[in-house]
Amino acid sequence: GIVQYPFQWKDKELGSRFLGVGADGTWNCLNMTPEACCNAIKESVPNPDNQGNNIACHIFVPFGGVGNKRRSDRVFINLSPDGRVQEPPIIS
Repeated sequence: GIVQYPFQWKDKELGSRFLGVGADGTWNCLNMTPEACCNAIKESVPNPDNQGNNIACHIFVPFGGVGNKRRSDRVFINLSPDGRVQEPPIIS
C-alpha cells in the first residue's frame, strides 16, 4: 500500500524536508514485501537526521494477519504523545 512518514526529516546534510518519492510525499509499496518496501524507503533517505539517527522501519502486521491472529481477549488503546486517547479502542 501507500506509506507516509508524516513528520519533517531534519536531514543533517540537506536540511528539513518532507520525505517520500511521490509528489504527495509518499512511497507506493503496493505488491512489495514489507522488507522490500523498507529498503526502498531507506534508499530514498540516505542521510541521518541532525541527531545522527537513520530512518528505520516498524513493520506492523494488521490484526488477523499472518502471525497476529485476531483475538477477543485484548484491547488496544492508541494514545497521543501527550497521553490522551486519540482513537476508539480496538478489540483484537
